[in-house]
Amino acid sequence: MIKKVKIFVLLSFVLEFTVIIGNAQVNIKTIAKEILVGQGYETGASLVGLGNGAKWKDVWNGSKSGATIQEPGLEVSGVQVASKKIQLLTNHEDVAVFRSLEQPLGGDESTVWLSFLIKKERGNRYFGLSCFQDGKEKLFAGTPNGDDNIRLGTNAMTSANAKSALQVVIRIDFRKGQDIAYLFINPGTASDPDIEGANAVFKGDLSFNRIRLAIGGSETENNAGCIGPVFIATRFADVANPSRVGTVPAVAGDKLQVLSWEKRDRALLITTPGGMLKIQPFLDQVLHIQFGTLKSIAEAKSFAVLRNPDKIEFDVHEKGNIIELATKQFSVQIAKTSSQISIYDASGKKILQESPEGARSAVSGDNIRVADRFQLTSSDALYGLGQYRDNLLNLRGKQRELVQVNTQAAVPVVLSTNGWGLFWDNPSRTIFRDSEKGMSFLSDVGSTVSFYVFVGAKLDNIVQDYRRLTGEAPMIPSWALGLHQSRNKYATQEQVLSVTDRMRKEKIPMSSIFIDYFYWSKYGTGSHRFDEGLFPDVKGMIQKLHNDYHTKVVVTVWPSFKPGIKNYEAFHKDNFLLDGAKALDGIVYDAFNPKASEIYWNQVAENLVPLGIDGWFLDGPEPDNVTSFLSTTTFAGPALAVRNLFPLVHSTTFYNGLLAVNPNCRPYIITRCAWAGQQRNGTAVWSGDIGSTFAELKTQVTAGLNFVASGIPYWTTDIGGYSGGNPADSVYRETFVRWWQYGTFCPIFRTHGRRYPGDTKGSNELWAFGPKVQDICNDFANLRYRLMPYIYSLTAEVTQKDYTPMRLLAFDFAEDTSVLNITDEFMYGPAFLVSPVTSLGVVNREVYLPDKNKWVDFWTGEEQKGGQKIVALAPLNRIPLYVRVGSIIPMGPVMQYTGEKSTTSLDLRIYKGANGSFELYEDDGETFNYKNGQYTRILFTWDEASQTLTIGKRKGNFPGMLKKRTFNIVFVKGNSGVGINTVEKPDYRIKYKGELTVIKIRN
Repeated sequence: MIKKVKIFVLLSFVLEFTVIIGNAQVNIKTIAKEILVGQGYETGASLVGLGNGAKWKDVWNGSKSGATIQEPGLEVSGVQVASKKIQLLTNHEDVAVFRSLEQPLGGDESTVWLSFLIKKERGNRYFGLSCFQDGKEKLFAGTPNGDDNIRLGTNAMTSANAKSALQVVIRIDFRKGQDIAYLFINPGTASDPDIEGANAVFKGDLSFNRIRLAIGGSETENNAGCIGPVFIATRFADVANPSRVGTVPAVAGDKLQVLSWEKRDRALLITTPGGMLKIQPFLDQVLHIQFGTLKSIAEAKSFAVLRNPDKIEFDVHEKGNIIELATKQFSVQIAKTSSQISIYDASGKKILQESPEGARSAVSGDNIRVADRFQLTSSDALYGLGQYRDNLLNLRGKQRELVQVNTQAAVPVVLSTNGWGLFWDNPSRTIFRDSEKGMSFLSDVGSTVSFYVFVGAKLDNIVQDYRRLTGEAPMIPSWALGLHQSRNKYATQEQVLSVTDRMRKEKIPMSSIFIDYFYWSKYGTGSHRFDEGLFPDVKGMIQKLHNDYHTKVVVTVWPSFKPGIKNYEAFHKDNFLLDGAKALDGIVYDAFNPKASEIYWNQVAENLVPLGIDGWFLDGPEPDNVTSFLSTTTFAGPALAVRNLFPLVHSTTFYNGLLAVNPNCRPYIITRCAWAGQQRNGTAVWSGDIGSTFAELKTQVTAGLNFVASGIPYWTTDIGGYSGGNPADSVYRETFVRWWQYGTFCPIFRTHGRRYPGDTKGSNELWAFGPKVQDICNDFANLRYRLMPYIYSLTAEVTQKDYTPMRLLAFDFAEDTSVLNITDEFMYGPAFLVSPVTSLGVVNREVYLPDKNKWVDFWTGEEQKGGQKIVALAPLNRIPLYVRVGSIIPMGPVMQYTGEKSTTSLDLRIYKGANGSFELYEDDGETFNYKNGQYTRILFTWDEASQTLTIGKRKGNFPGMLKKRTFNIVFVKGNSGVGINTVEKPDYRIKYKGELTVIKIRN
């Protein structure tokens, strides 16, 4: 509501300020040469949306000044501005005008935006805006003494010069403990500016209750400048572009009552005053909801969803104020008075409900910001949304900004333990927020609300439906599950071969070696060529690695091209580059353009593919310099609208290209970022250029668990961290050991980084860390390879049953509420409970054993009851590792590389105490022949009551399969069947020829 404004005319000129009140803007004209105290503005008006009832305490006050209103206003490129500007002029006295709030802003968890226009005409004194509290300046933005550049706070400088008219926008995040302010110069108004693109950052206690505009006086020089209206609000749109040029069908909060409905085109179409609501049963347990105009809904495109909707039968009925859509698997109720949606599962339990406010979109400047808000129950625990370094697992009560940057991957998929999941299908910057007001998604750009709801009793069911919708995860080659040896960087052919040779001589298992960037050297980024001065015989080197060392080769490729090189010109002549978007020393290609993608792949295929490279290391696909990318326009539209999709479309180009070259060879691709649906490209994802500390290791545990919960199963970190770490330092050696132990149980097992002294020459091989570290890490590498039959079988479950191998505890134990917020334990497959050590000097750690199970210490064979916390031993040479009773774990021999030794003889460790089963999967490990049924499965079942082990009849076949083999049966007890080593005398030795075999255990 707009309050009355009373103006006291005191003297002869006007200063103009603007305050956002409700959904309106009010110009406050204070007329004075000496702005005197008065109650010209009623104190009942609230600042828009600040949430704490903030009100102005008084009118604008101040000191004597020479100030005049001039027209036209300050012209700032790309910014809509007011028609007037204020000129402040002083000879020797400082000039300041200020206004106070009744209560300070800050001290809570909130965000405030503030903006003004500024131009410094002359002088060498300070000029700008300050935030004060109780007489103390908390934050200054403007030009300091003797400087014409904009400064934020006391020491953060940007190169923006205020002698040109500038728009200054400040975002202040009030956070308990330390507030952070971000400064943006002339940001685009289409969407909120990203904090990673801020021109300056300032931290401290930034709460304030007064705004002051000031220019410093000088005895010797006239100082002058112009400043524009000041805006304060909680939304960027209200301070950056408050003219509200755009229009939308509805503004959030409006009631969207049902005007009419019809069942058409396998969907329910509901007309409201604000737009069309489309509800479509998409798959048997998947619901698609859209809101917008009929045209926008019809034209909406999804980059993630590949399939068309199934023909799902459903009925629609009216019941009083309710319209109900019902299928066999779920039902949806729509309130006629507000079109509020409530979703129920097959049992009739309400699993998700829109908030009653109704509207599903909100205006922001000249764009529609699509949004929706939902009410959750107190029992909902939320997981997913990608990879974040915030130490968060359960996302209840949390907020995330869904954008792609190095070390962060935004995947807008969230899973709930209350029997639902949701994919928010918008690739622009999106704010996820869960609070006492509900869970909400708000995206910067779009014309249509579009999201999918998955109805599933367990998290596995939700992931399965998500992959059915966006694409299955194909099997990766078996070698990709072994150790990947890498560092930044192996710069020459001699280094690659000598490191590989020593790895074999030191008996350190290794399946691949990575060749990182700038192997192209003189040819330039994007040339896709090896510099012969560094790699004189690449093809011969790769053949030697294959034939003599049985080692695969993975090579990095970037999405950018150095200006002037031949490959650059191939893109540049047809405007297939995103001019200005940078990665390394090159310009990023338009991966959204099919013709550009074709050129990109043809260049790779011509120069790199013929060399026999085994894997592809797609670096910088966010793309690397996000800020430079955002100002471009892609083939699919403005980068701001499709910004989060780049890693998906870039990896798709690579995956499809590799299949075209060799249709029956499983590609191995590892990328630094991902978006929804990327699992269909078979990509593994690593977490980017992270630090090398225990604190960072801890963040990686939660980052990985929420990432794989977002539906993309293959993930890893740089073991040891990427940036820093001295192998000679005892603290870092311990960090590296603990990281290696954790990495042993990640889906992908890769060590990488730039070690001390940080010049790319530092060693990252185990021998650099000393014999003790090498021995410990080598034991865990041997364990990884011994577990390969178990791990590879999980990989088959990923593809054929949409399984997730690395599992936050709610996947398996959601009914045990004690696990919902445990951030530092996880399951690896159905058997292993992994508890990494993430602190220095730890020799034991607390472990929670989930309820309704019994658990066996992998190292000692000691059994423990579930539903309790225990203190587990964790000396440096091991981490707490427990096995659920009823587990059956196949273990092979120690190997130096995947496939080195035959698995003719396998150990089967049986953890008695409960019924259990495990299905051993085998195929050729390299091709897609599994799609034609060329694989085998052998089911092992343990029956606790009858003490019987059943080895099922082998199902299927493939060329080269083992027709005869030995299973060494080990019942884990006492010290038998514990740790890494093979048991010399198993309880039973079974000669298996593919037929049903039953072993009744003798008492």
